Amino acid sequence: MRLLYKFIYIFLTLIVLSCDNSIEKSTDKSYIDFPVKKDTSIHYAKRFSISENEKFKCIYLFGNADIKDTTGIYIILKDSTLNLKKAKDEFFFKTSCKKIASLSSVYTNMFCELNALQNVSAIENVDYYNNAEVIEKFNNQKLIELVKGSEIDIEKTIVLNPDIIFSFGMNGDKNGENKKIEWANIPTVFCLDHLEETPLARAEWIKFYAAFVRKEQLADSIFKMIEKNYLSLETLASTAKTQPTVFTEIKYGDVWYVPGGKSFVATLLKDANANYVFKDDTHTGSLNLSFEEVYTTAKNADYWLNLALVNSKNELLSFEPRYAEFNAFKKGNLYNNNKIVNQKGYSNYWETAIIYPDRVLSDLILIFHPELNTEIKGELNYYKKIK
Repeated sequence: MRLLYKFIYIFLTLIVLSCDNSIEKSTDKSYIDFPVKKDTSIHYAKRFSISENEKFKCIYLFGNADIKDTTGIYIILKDSTLNLKKAKDEFFFKTSCKKIASLSSVYTNMFCELNALQNVSAIENVDYYNNAEVIEKFNNQKLIELVKGSEIDIEKTIVLNPDIIFSFGMNGDKNGENKKIEWANIPTVFCLDHLEETPLARAEWIKFYAAFVRKEQLADSIFKMIEKNYLSLETLASTAKTQPTVFTEIKYGDVWYVPGGKSFVATLLKDANANYVFKDDTHTGSLNLSFEEVYTTAKNADYWLNLALVNSKNELLSFEPRYAEFNAFKKGNLYNNNKIVNQKGYSNYWETAIIYPDRVLSDLILIFHPELNTEIKGELNYYKKIK
């Protein structure tokens, strides 16, 4: 059960997650006198933007309901002789960040894809990782854990004194433990990729992380490849002769959390030319439903995906015997995104699917549209059939 609850924590986070900063606080905005040019290569992501000039790079974070409301500005100086004063919610860095605390396997794997794991000094919990490079670095004591339970270890964090912390956007209240980190003058970024509405928007966040380690060109190259593959697969899926109905997840206790109709998962299903049973919902996060609500809507669906840590139909029924009443269960159309897991049972899906939505889309087409399988070279990346 402990493993199951750990999984719940990760799932809800995904649907819903040496820099000198001793510059005195001020309302001085003199740096705005330097004109900056907006990075127009960011096409999908709405929760951040980047502007720069020959003096510095500005990374803007939009954290409120209004995506035009700037809640954080991270300024990386190109000219280290500049002595600018900071205002509220602004952070200055005199160089790229070389000591990063990355509190999600998604963020850490972004840095890995950018060939910048050497810049990461701390992670949340190594139990969540499949990435061999991360595990090896941890085993060699070159990477420490900061979140073994549900909260960050404040003492270890302050002793490490990272240049920056990348944390979950949903924890951005800056109260309690977060306040102590703020007092220690350690910049924290509450990442908001989970609020993006499309898979390509979330994948484009690789450009966000790249800006802190000066890997912008590599990030742009990686994303262009992902975008090309994704759009090509979406076009292929549109030629399918059928459009199966689909639902996802299992219930925990009395609650069945399903992706909202505008979520990452819902968009993937639409782009795979499948009919998600909650597609008309308008939420980007999850919906909290009862068994009866899900059964009423999904009982006749053709496919059932994303079944937590389940590996067999018998195991699924051990949690809830009524699952046997779903049409997808009767037809044997159960697919889980845990084809590859580590020793703790955590799937690599939770590390890299956000970065590579084209791989997920490829899987969904292989599952839903067998007639198109000859057009896709390769096997399932993340999914396996549950028997």
